Amino acid sequence: MNSSVNIAISKLKENGLRLTRQRKAILEALANAEIPCSAEETFSSLPADTCDLVTAYRCLEQFERAHIVERGVRENGTKVYCLGHGHGHHHHLTCRKCGTAERIDMCMGDELEKAAEGFGYTDVSHVMEVFGVCPECS
Repeated sequence: MNSSVNIAISKLKENGLRLTRQRKAILEALANAEIPCSAEETFSSLPADTCDLVTAYRCLEQFERAHIVERGVRENGTKVYCLGHGHGHHHHLTCRKCGTAERIDMCMGDELEKAAEGFGYTDVSHVMEVFGVCPECS
Protein backbone atom coordinates (compact mmCIF):
# COMPACT_ATOMS: atom_id res chain seq x y z
CA MET A 1 0.00 0.00 0.00
CA ASN A 2 1.21 3.53 -0.82
CA SER A 3 2.93 5.29 2.12
CA SER A 4 0.72 8.38 1.68
CA VAL A 5 -2.33 6.12 2.06
CA ASN A 6 -0.85 4.68 5.26
CA ILE A 7 -0.28 8.19 6.61
CA ALA A 8 -3.85 9.13 5.67
CA ILE A 9 -5.25 6.03 7.40
CA SER A 10 -3.36 6.96 10.57
CA LYS A 11 -4.82 10.48 10.40
CA LEU A 12 -8.29 9.01 9.90
CA LYS A 13 -7.95 7.06 13.12
CA GLU A 14 -6.45 10.03 14.98
CA ASN A 15 -9.56 12.01 14.02
CA GLY A 16 -11.95 9.31 15.20
CA LEU A 17 -12.99 8.29 11.68
CA ARG A 18 -13.40 4.61 10.84
CA LEU A 19 -11.57 3.14 7.88
CA THR A 20 -14.41 1.99 5.63
CA ARG A 21 -14.06 0.26 2.27
CA GLN A 22 -15.27 3.47 0.59
CA ARG A 23 -12.82 5.73 2.41
CA LYS A 24 -9.90 3.42 1.65
CA ALA A 25 -10.83 3.29 -2.05
CA ILE A 26 -11.04 7.09 -2.22
CA LEU A 27 -7.67 7.47 -0.50
CA GLU A 28 -6.11 5.00 -2.95
CA ALA A 29 -7.66 6.82 -5.92
CA LEU A 30 -6.18 10.12 -4.71
CA ALA A 31 -2.79 8.49 -4.09
CA ASN A 32 -2.76 7.14 -7.65
CA ALA A 33 -3.81 10.43 -9.25
CA GLU A 34 -1.08 12.40 -10.97
CA ILE A 35 -2.85 15.74 -10.46
CA PRO A 36 -5.37 17.04 -7.92
CA CYS A 37 -8.84 15.64 -8.73
CA SER A 38 -12.38 16.90 -8.36
CA ALA A 39 -14.93 14.85 -6.46
CA GLU A 40 -16.41 13.70 -9.77
CA GLU A 41 -13.02 12.66 -11.15
CA THR A 42 -12.20 10.82 -7.93
CA PHE A 43 -15.57 9.06 -8.03
CA SER A 44 -15.14 8.05 -11.68
CA SER A 45 -11.76 6.47 -10.90
CA LEU A 46 -13.21 4.20 -8.18
CA PRO A 47 -14.00 0.55 -8.82
CA ALA A 48 -17.64 0.00 -9.79
CA ASP A 49 -20.11 -0.14 -6.90
CA THR A 50 -17.63 1.34 -4.39
CA CYS A 51 -19.97 4.17 -3.40
CA ASP A 52 -22.20 6.83 -4.86
CA LEU A 53 -21.13 10.36 -5.79
CA VAL A 54 -22.66 11.87 -2.64
CA THR A 55 -20.56 9.55 -0.47
CA ALA A 56 -17.43 10.55 -2.40
CA TYR A 57 -18.21 14.25 -1.75
CA ARG A 58 -18.85 13.59 1.96
CA CYS A 59 -15.64 11.60 2.36
CA LEU A 60 -13.55 14.30 0.68
CA GLU A 61 -15.10 16.96 2.93
CA GLN A 62 -14.37 14.82 6.01
CA PHE A 63 -10.82 14.25 4.80
CA GLU A 64 -10.33 17.99 4.35
CA ARG A 65 -11.60 18.77 7.86
CA ALA A 66 -9.23 16.10 9.24
CA HIS A 67 -6.29 17.58 7.23
CA ILE A 68 -5.89 14.34 5.28
CA VAL A 69 -6.33 16.03 1.91
CA GLU A 70 -5.42 19.46 0.63
CA ARG A 71 -8.13 21.33 -1.25
CA GLY A 72 -7.27 23.46 -4.25
CA VAL A 73 -9.32 25.15 -6.90
CA ARG A 74 -9.14 25.26 -10.67
CA GLU A 75 -9.48 28.49 -12.60
CA ASN A 76 -13.12 27.63 -13.31
CA GLY A 77 -13.84 27.35 -9.56
CA THR A 78 -13.96 23.55 -9.36
CA LYS A 79 -12.66 22.23 -6.03
CA VAL A 80 -9.88 19.66 -6.38
CA TYR A 81 -8.23 17.45 -3.78
CA CYS A 82 -4.91 15.71 -3.29
CA LEU A 83 -3.40 13.74 -0.45
CA GLY A 84 -1.16 15.78 1.83
CA HIS A 85 1.58 13.15 1.23
CA GLY A 86 2.84 13.71 4.76
CA HIS A 87 4.88 16.71 3.57
CA GLY A 88 2.63 19.43 4.89
CA HIS A 89 0.77 22.25 3.26
CA HIS A 90 1.51 22.94 -0.40
CA HIS A 91 0.12 24.46 -3.59
CA HIS A 92 0.17 23.62 -7.30
CA LEU A 93 1.24 25.23 -10.56
CA THR A 94 -1.23 24.03 -13.20
CA CYS A 95 -0.98 24.29 -16.98
CA ARG A 96 -4.04 25.92 -18.54
CA LYS A 97 -3.68 23.86 -21.72
CA CYS A 98 -2.83 20.28 -20.75
CA GLY A 99 -3.79 20.30 -17.07
CA THR A 100 -0.41 19.09 -15.82
CA ALA A 101 0.12 20.11 -12.19
CA GLU A 102 3.42 20.64 -10.41
CA ARG A 103 3.66 20.67 -6.64
CA ILE A 104 5.00 23.92 -5.14
CA ASP A 105 6.45 23.45 -1.66
CA MET A 106 6.16 27.07 -0.64
CA CYS A 107 3.36 29.21 0.64
CA MET A 108 2.77 32.87 1.33
CA GLY A 109 -0.41 32.00 3.19
CA ASP A 110 0.92 33.03 6.59
CA GLU A 111 1.34 36.61 5.40
CA LEU A 112 -2.11 36.62 3.78
CA GLU A 113 -3.75 35.12 6.85
CA LYS A 114 -2.07 37.69 9.12
CA ALA A 115 -3.37 40.45 6.84
CA ALA A 116 -6.89 38.99 7.10
CA GLU A 117 -6.58 38.85 10.89
CA GLY A 118 -5.50 42.51 10.77
CA PHE A 119 -8.90 43.24 9.26
CA GLY A 120 -10.52 41.48 12.22
CA TYR A 121 -11.20 38.12 10.54
CA THR A 122 -10.95 34.98 12.66
CA ASP A 123 -10.65 31.28 11.82
CA VAL A 124 -8.77 32.25 8.64
CA SER A 125 -7.66 29.77 5.97
CA HIS A 126 -6.70 30.05 2.31
CA VAL A 127 -6.67 28.26 -1.03
CA MET A 128 -4.06 29.44 -3.49
CA GLU A 129 -3.15 28.00 -6.87
CA VAL A 130 -1.01 29.29 -9.71
CA PHE A 131 -1.93 28.87 -13.39
CA GLY A 132 0.12 29.27 -16.53
CA VAL A 133 1.20 27.45 -19.68
CA CYS A 134 3.82 24.71 -19.19
CA PRO A 135 7.00 24.51 -21.32
CA GLU A 136 5.60 21.53 -23.26
CA CYS A 137 2.51 23.54 -24.34
CA SER A 138 4.30 26.85 -24.99
